[in-house]
Formats: sequence, structure tokens, C-alpha cells
Amino acid sequence: MVAAAYIARLLCLALLTWSGDASQKHAHIDAHEPANDAEVVAHEYESIYLVFGALLVGTAVIHLSASVPMVRALPVTVVFFVIGIVLSLLAEDGVLDNCGIVLRSYSSWAAIDPHLLLFTFLPPLLFGDAMSIDTHVARRTSAQCLILAGPGVIIGAFATAFFLQYVLPYGWDFATSLMVGSILAATDPVAVVSLLKDLGASPVLTMQIQGESLLNDGTAMVLFTVAYGMVEGTDCGAGCIVGYLLKSTLGASALGAS
Repeated sequence: MVAAAYIARLLCLALLTWSGDASQKHAHIDAHEPANDAEVVAHEYESIYLVFGALLVGTAVIHLSASVPMVRALPVTVVFFVIGIVLSLLAEDGVLDNCGIVLRSYSSWAAIDPHLLLFTFLPPLLFGDAMSIDTHVARRTSAQCLILAGPGVIIGAFATAFFLQYVLPYGWDFATSLMVGSILAATDPVAVVSLLKDLGASPVLTMQIQGESLLNDGTAMVLFTVAYGMVEGTDCGAGCIVGYLLKSTLGASALGAS
């Protein structure tokens, strides 16, 4: 933990030093301008620092995974997950409070509309995974993938909702529990698929897991939208839910085929 705190402070110092000249230039240029315009300029260029930090950490992790045997034995996604937990603990302890420009950069990204991030990053990720699959194996396992991504996700979401409502002491109603369950039901087994490929597992098993992960996002998004409408008090019966499901699935398929 001490080493992680030291590295975090070094990253903050590097970012602060790197941004010093830019801040002074913007302050000199905007000295005679209104304060709101200066804040907009600062908000725009400070957003880059989080991207720079993420690229720096990612490059370091890839280098360590190729040179350190202990790190090489772990999937890269697991390493990133551990780094995220460590940084969260450091932020809770106040270690990152002095990194003002880094926190402002993070705040600017946190204020982005989540739908913008969803529609910007999800389609390229799904398209990249779909282009890399073996179509012959995908045809053989299409029925299993559809079962896992359709009824499987629905069963998982409802099971998670019942657990959240009746076991955990949060006091949520069923609609809120279903909304959270729909989020947790859509798994993204990137590390598992990568590990299966490295171990030389059966292509059918790998395709079942990978194909399910490609299709489960649509089912989860439909469940989340319906549950979110129920939380907000929207009057939607079984016919409305079935209609929205058909429109989201068949309509998207027709749009893609056209």
C-alpha cells in the first residue's frame, strides 16, 4: 500500500508539472476575459489528463505483464481491476486530495452523459468481437448462445433481484432490485475468453461464452429500460413490455439487415 501511494503521488506530481506551463499560458491569455470563458478552457484541456494517466498506467501494466513472472500469470484485466481497487482505497484515505488537476479531470469525465459513453464505446467493442469470431463454430453454437443470452440473462436478472430484495438489508422494492439485477446479469468474460484461448480449450466452449457475451447486452438493456420505467412510475403492462422487447430486437435486426 505504501508503494502504491508513492507511485500515485509520483503520477500526480508528473501530471502537475506537465500541466504547469499550459495552465500559465491559459491564465495569461484569458487574463482579460470573463471568468466563465476561462473555466470552459480549463475544463476542456484538463480532460486530457485522465486519458494520459490511463494510457500511462496501461503501458506500465503491459510492460510488467511481459517482464515480471508474477504479473504474467494474471490476466491483464485482473491487474487493472486490482489497480482500480487500490486507487479507490487511496482516494478514500485522502492520498489523492493534493492532485487537484487530476481530480478535476476525473470530475469532467464523470459529468459526461452516460448514454454518450454507452453509444460511443459499446458498438465498436461489440463489432470488434464479432469480427474476430469463427463463423463456422458460431453457427454450430448459435442456439446455445441465444439460450444463454436470452432466457439465461432473464433468469439471472430475476434471481439477482430476488436476492437483493429479500436477502440484503437495503429495503429496495422489486423494480429497483430488478434494475440492479439486469446490470449485474450481463457478464463480460473478456479475461475468461482470453484465458481459454491461451489454454487451448475447446473452440465450442470458447464460442459459447464469447457469443453469449456478445448477445447478452441487448437483453440486459431491455430489462434495465423496463425496470427503470417501473421505478419512475411508468404504467407499462405485459403487452407494453413484449412490444418494447420485439421492437428492440427485431427492429434492430431489420435495421442491420437493411
